[in-house]
Amino acid sequence: MLDSLFNPSSVAIIGASNDPQKSGGMFLKSLLDHHFEGRIYPVNPGASEIMGLKSYKEVDEIPGEVDLAIITIPAQATLKAVSGCADKGVKFVIVHSAGFGELGPEGKELEAQIVKTAREGGTRVVGPNCMGIYSPEAKINMVLPHLTAIEKPPESGSVSFIGQSGWSTESMMIEGLQRGLRFSKVASIGNQIDLTAADYFEYFAEDQETKVIAAYIEGIKEGRRLFTLARRIAKKKPVIIWKSGRTEAGAKAAQSHTGSLAVSDSVCRAAFRQSGIISADNLHEMIDFAVACNYSRVPPGKRVGILVEAGGGAVAAADACENLGLTVPVFSSETQETIRKFMKEVKAPIPTTRNPVDLVWPPFGEFARIVTMTMELMARECDVILWITYYPLADEDMAGVLAKITEKAKVSLFAVPAYAVGQEQNLNIYARKGMPTFLRPETATKAIAALTQFAAYSSLDS
Repeated sequence: MLDSLFNPSSVAIIGASNDPQKSGGMFLKSLLDHHFEGRIYPVNPGASEIMGLKSYKEVDEIPGEVDLAIITIPAQATLKAVSGCADKGVKFVIVHSAGFGELGPEGKELEAQIVKTAREGGTRVVGPNCMGIYSPEAKINMVLPHLTAIEKPPESGSVSFIGQSGWSTESMMIEGLQRGLRFSKVASIGNQIDLTAADYFEYFAEDQETKVIAAYIEGIKEGRRLFTLARRIAKKKPVIIWKSGRTEAGAKAAQSHTGSLAVSDSVCRAAFRQSGIISADNLHEMIDFAVACNYSRVPPGKRVGILVEAGGGAVAAADACENLGLTVPVFSSETQETIRKFMKEVKAPIPTTRNPVDLVWPPFGEFARIVTMTMELMARECDVILWITYYPLADEDMAGVLAKITEKAKVSLFAVPAYAVGQEQNLNIYARKGMPTFLRPETATKAIAALTQFAAYSSLDS
């Protein structure tokens, strides 16, 4: 349904400009910088050539079909542009401009006219009041066009994101990339006057490149359809939603931002639970949950083994697990004795072995061997290992060793540095090897709980 939006063979920029500081120039330059392989058609009645490309006065002058048109002109001129696209048979238009329903009745009337005009020609509308799309396989980056230095060329991944605000979409991408996430497709949907979040959910559900679906939503349109879709999707793919506008102040802000109407917080949370949706309360939780769901194997249960090198972290992690409904089982006497015997052999301090397992400053020369062997023994009696460590997370070799161990033991590993300062840039190293990494035990345990929620829901009989 949305293939020509995320993988267009031709793109028109209505309002194209030679000035990269203007939206029409920014998006055109981004297509050129990313070496978009399809046909690019600048549209501007005041120029015959823009950035080395032939420019057209109107869309109907463009030879051949147009899959996608990006409209960057002021709101009051948008209806005429959409009419031209509909007459041309353009499949999708992205209305980047703001100044529509979020401003009041006149804006909503303009939105209604745009949708009516577009549908008469079979054209679908993204937005208005949105950034547009990010589709690295198609080499389209409308969300972060100035930040090509992040990745050249952008690397495609398995997380797809729907954002009802430009800020949430940009933030999800920038911070997600730093955490190791790579995106398959991203849509900034704005006022969703035509295509709604439900349309993107439906498409991502069948998209083989998408493993995890995340979304920031201010207003829920087509709620029944969206939750029906979520119930089906969450059986196979994690669905993570950060729903904002839950308070009176937030609801008012959402209405003025994207024209979204409030939905009761209690009603929304109940619908999420019934639909298998993982609910995030903020941006950082949404990213944490996406990292966990994208990079960890799905655990068969809620048993957490905690491995630390300092007792305080063990206490904090155990509290966090129990508060979230996770279990910290006492290991069998056999497993405890095997761990103690091994520590004697390597001349390490005898640890606390009940679970949590506290290694008490193991000798650094034997550190890798001690940690890996202990994890193998713990894996016999837990589904997830939460490792709080002083070992440098920047060590690629250690990350590779642990990835092999956890794969062999069929256990999920969540890593947390003993102290968070200066560790942000290292979190992606373990994550991209299948071991989600977090700055604090509390955030790690929340992510474990989110993953076990998906595991439990996906195992229910339909």
